Amino acid sequence: MKKIVLVLILASVCSAFEKSVLERIIQPRISYESSLLDDAKVSDTDGSVQVYKNNLSINNEFIGLSYTNWKFDWNKIETLPFGNGSDAPIDQIHGLALNLNIPKKINDKWFLLTSLSLKSTFEKETKDSYGANLFSFASYRLDEDHSFQMGAFVNYHPTSTLALPVISYSYRTKFHDGWQLMLGFPRTHVGYHINEQTLVRLGMIYSQSLVRLSDTSPIHAGGYVEAKDYMSNLGITYELNKNIKLSGDLLYTLNREFIIYDAHANETQNNTIQNALGANVRLVYSFD
Repeated sequence: MKKIVLVLILASVCSAFEKSVLERIIQPRISYESSLLDDAKVSDTDGSVQVYKNNLSINNEFIGLSYTNWKFDWNKIETLPFGNGSDAPIDQIHGLALNLNIPKKINDKWFLLTSLSLKSTFEKETKDSYGANLFSFASYRLDEDHSFQMGAFVNYHPTSTLALPVISYSYRTKFHDGWQLMLGFPRTHVGYHINEQTLVRLGMIYSQSLVRLSDTSPIHAGGYVEAKDYMSNLGITYELNKNIKLSGDLLYTLNREFIIYDAHANETQNNTIQNALGANVRLVYSFD
């Protein structure tokens, strides 16, 4: 039965595209991304944390699988408002995600996209770490340059569920010359193509993650941590050839929250992490 449903979904997707377009969007890609956020103080204490992030993913426009690792370097642990004052509150976090996209072209003006992500984000044990994201929007193309998007984003987790509207305006985002713009929430960016291969970007994105802590966590055994932040970036993307794309960004975080829950999903603390500079590099290889 599952195979039949999958075949029907793929058939529906394929019917929305011409053959040349279909060949492009089912083309698999592998990407590796690494970033660093510099040392930043936690709340009004002398304790601070530096964060390293690495991500490896394989995907096309329909389906994808990714693994993310966060590594934490804490300083002056004894002054932090959480933990036991001697051990690192969190050493590292692991994230696994399976993504499914279902695009549907209605006509020359309207396009629908529904994305479902199943994920597990945890310190050591995976029990009660599972969640899901649902992202669905409709796009209306006013003309070749301008389009509008509207829809909703829902992040479900047994501890906390977040629902946000998706409202955006895009200008020439599919072109490879001149200016382009994506204005909306949770993502905004403006870019300029120096040439066909090189894009300079400035943007901001809101993100949220819920992490299942280990059964021996000094923060809360079997509890949870929720991280929310806005991050701005200034970067450049260069297409080396049709297969390889390189990106580099300078990062600056804004309004970072570090919310702690006990094992029964009761909020116990809401801490802030000061703004920090960072850097990010990304390599994408697309198969022929």
